[in-house]
Amino acid sequence: MKTYGQTRGSFGRSGPGNRAQAFDAAGASGFAFLQSQLELIDTDLVEPLQAVTHPRDIAVETGGGFPQFLSAWASNYGTTGTQSYGLQGTNNTELPEAQADIQKGIWNTYIWAMGITITWVDLQRMETATRTGQAPPFSLQELYENSVETNWVKALDFVTYAGFLGGAALINNPNAPETVVPAGASGSTTWAKKTPQEILTDINTGLNQTVENSGYAVQEGMADRLLIPYAQFATLTQPQAIAGVPVAMSIIDYVEKNCVAAHHGVAFKINSLPNPWISGQGSGNTSPVGTQGNGLDRAVFYKNSKKSLMLRVPQVFTKAMTVPTTRAGGAYETAYVGCVSQIIFKRTTTMLYSDGV
Repeated sequence: MKTYGQTRGSFGRSGPGNRAQAFDAAGASGFAFLQSQLELIDTDLVEPLQAVTHPRDIAVETGGGFPQFLSAWASNYGTTGTQSYGLQGTNNTELPEAQADIQKGIWNTYIWAMGITITWVDLQRMETATRTGQAPPFSLQELYENSVETNWVKALDFVTYAGFLGGAALINNPNAPETVVPAGASGSTTWAKKTPQEILTDINTGLNQTVENSGYAVQEGMADRLLIPYAQFATLTQPQAIAGVPVAMSIIDYVEKNCVAAHHGVAFKINSLPNPWISGQGSGNTSPVGTQGNGLDRAVFYKNSKKSLMLRVPQVFTKAMTVPTTRAGGAYETAYVGCVSQIIFKRTTTMLYSDGV
């Protein structure tokens, strides 16, 4: 019987006609080990950059499980009779009758779901690498869970600004008042071609409109937020010019400190909203919300209060189940689920769309 790999000693020359040599001499001796000693791994995983803005722009309430609908109640008051205020004079003894109109609002909820699959072989490879002292800088589980969480918060952004399945959102509520800003001295409506004083006039007009629509209830009815496209926000960060001379105050600071809301004690804040949520979503837009519209650029005045509008998240995203499967050569599949409502608009009188900015 012929034998193979007969050697003298551990690493000596092989027997006659046979020569056992490690790795077939495919690489230079010692270089692989030297490279592992020279390489220092940065364990900080570089993840994609992203913007999530709904927590800034709307009140969010959590809890409730997985309801199919959400509801709320509203009332209107009125009186009958010739003297609706109930005042009586010598010629008036009529008692007006108080009336109350009760309304119920219904809003849809949406189930959110996502899954991840991790193969058994990949798990064994990660375990072996850790056991042999070459642990990976991150785990597959954490990597996938970060991906799931990213999708979840992006879904909340989509519901907040664009709406889902025809549900009204912050940018496109058909029940909110809508107007187009007037042209300035330049003949253009855009803020890029208007003076700081003209921009302030446009903003004061919008704020006053929300107060008028809300029965002049300044504290509860005046808008305290303004969302504008990123380009318009950049315009407002420019230094304000008086008589053609820039001063040490940006237009946005000038507007926030001198608008009618500030003089009523209402903290007014202007925030930018990245594309594609708001740019081109004004009058004349025919593109789906969430894509770059072809209409006028829109500015959104609104009261950022749970009494006016809010986003309800009955169930934040959570791990539902993990089950083994024969797919992908054998793997573990994990399902994540959550529940979110469409925006609950309680008062649209505190909102206003100003297009053409």
